[in-house]
Amino acid sequence: MRGGCVEKFARLWVAAIVLLLVAVPASVRAETFTAPPAFPSASVCHAAVTASETVKDIVLDRSRWSCDTPGTLADNAQQLLLRFDLRGSAIETPGLLINSHTYREIDQFARFQLSSISGQEVITDNWLSLSDLTPTSPVWKTRVVAPPVSGDLEAVVVRIDAPTSAGVIDRFELEDTAPAAMLANADQLIAAVLCGLLIAPALFGLGYFRVLRTSFPIYHSLYCLLAVVQVAALAGLLPLMMDISRTAQIIILHMSFDLIAATSTIFAASFIERDKINALSRRMLYGVATLAVMLGLMRVTFGLTVGMPIAVAYYAGYAVFLGGLAFALIHPLRCGSRATLFLVLSYLPLILIGTARVGLALLTEFEIRFHAVMLQHFALSWQVVVSALAVADRFMLIKRDRDSARTAAILMERASERDVLTGVYNRRIITERYERLRAQGFTSLALIDLDHFKAINDTFGHTAGDKVLCAVAKALEPDSETVVIRMGGEEFALLMRGRGAFDRAEHRRRMVPAAAKAALGNDHLLTASMGLVELQADAMPDADFAALYERADRLLYEAKNTGRDRTVSERVKVFRTRKSVNRRERRVAA
Repeated sequence: MRGGCVEKFARLWVAAIVLLLVAVPASVRAETFTAPPAFPSASVCHAAVTASETVKDIVLDRSRWSCDTPGTLADNAQQLLLRFDLRGSAIETPGLLINSHTYREIDQFARFQLSSISGQEVITDNWLSLSDLTPTSPVWKTRVVAPPVSGDLEAVVVRIDAPTSAGVIDRFELEDTAPAAMLANADQLIAAVLCGLLIAPALFGLGYFRVLRTSFPIYHSLYCLLAVVQVAALAGLLPLMMDISRTAQIIILHMSFDLIAATSTIFAASFIERDKINALSRRMLYGVATLAVMLGLMRVTFGLTVGMPIAVAYYAGYAVFLGGLAFALIHPLRCGSRATLFLVLSYLPLILIGTARVGLALLTEFEIRFHAVMLQHFALSWQVVVSALAVADRFMLIKRDRDSARTAAILMERASERDVLTGVYNRRIITERYERLRAQGFTSLALIDLDHFKAINDTFGHTAGDKVLCAVAKALEPDSETVVIRMGGEEFALLMRGRGAFDRAEHRRRMVPAAAKAALGNDHLLTASMGLVELQADAMPDADFAALYERADRLLYEAKNTGRDRTVSERVKVFRTRKSVNRRERRVAA
């Protein structure tokens, strides 16, 4: 019994020793070879490496990677790796979107290595440069598509050559480029449509200038064209349309905006009603326009070399610009300027965006950037559309004023053509228009003079005499074939065309006594004498109205001298040489 217990205890002791010998090394090995934690799904991690290391050296070493917010790079870090994990992501064709506020920043990391990882293995490894970048919207964003690979991708690794700081990580993001056949993205397509729409107001402005011959439609057309350039440059459309360098693209982007600011203020100075804007406000508008051009030249000339001080001066200058613009528009608004109301309404979206950018740039030392690309596109479009409506409104007002002035001029001209008392034409109109009237067939002239009209003025007064003259003018019945003219005093003229001129004129002369009786209201008899000249169409071709009047006046004098209350007339014919041989020539020939 005792021997069995000892044997059983010995067996347990030996088993404990064996378990201890096995467990300790296992625990040591487990502690020593614990695998690093896996990369978080859809994470963005970074690692700083030296020039002697490759992507393959870093991929498997999880301890070299940090998925936290980057701080500063180590002194010996000559490259920076970014790892974009694709697990749990819906991205089918990964591409890299590079966000750079200036092309100077892009140039600092423009040569980079793009690698594809599958199963902790580098399956593609390519160096890329600026020529591999595709412009996108906005202009400071460029895109590169990852090299095609077979199988499922686990991650995409970017190796940036000579990064300035770990902050460049914020400039890179992964996107899905599955619709790679598209040359432009949705923002660029919208921008292209806006460019097409903005060209129409420019053409309308040229049309308005042709009619109005004032300067503001030209400035508006120039503003619209600059807006097209700005939208195209900001959306990255220029490289899609032409071969253009990045330096030229950034210069066009900046200068087009500054020229828009200058042109819009010059447009305002020429567009606001002259009686609603004082000299100080006009000078202020031209001053801020000059300031905008100077700021643009400063930015494109020194912005890439000097850097931050130029950016601060640029935004500080635009703070002055906004203040000067507001000051210049106050006086016209107080004076009730209709044009200024349109301008303020058109400026408002861009002013709000500009104020936000200037304020954030200067107050936060560029820590917070306000990039409202589509908002700026639509703000520019809004300004173009509203200002185009303002130009159209001014065009309609000017047209209305000109039409009123033309109508008034026509009425004044007609008034000057008419006799004030009787309403028929006066002598001046017949003298000026006789050539045209004769060409229209008015070749017969009758002069009618009231017999013993002075006796009516002496007996009944000048008021009664005026009534008689008005009644006689109405009785002479002007129509499409007869023009009635008061030649002066009690003398009237009938310029007629068509057949039966004598009968028509004689009928009118015989209506004078009845018209005079009706005007006087008694049985006083008033007669009229008439001299009538009828010309054939080709008779006296070189005769003017004075010559015709002289003949008619001679006939009227004859009617007066032969007893009054009658008509003396003549018909002027044309004698043509016969084309056939005359009788004498025939007789001689016989």
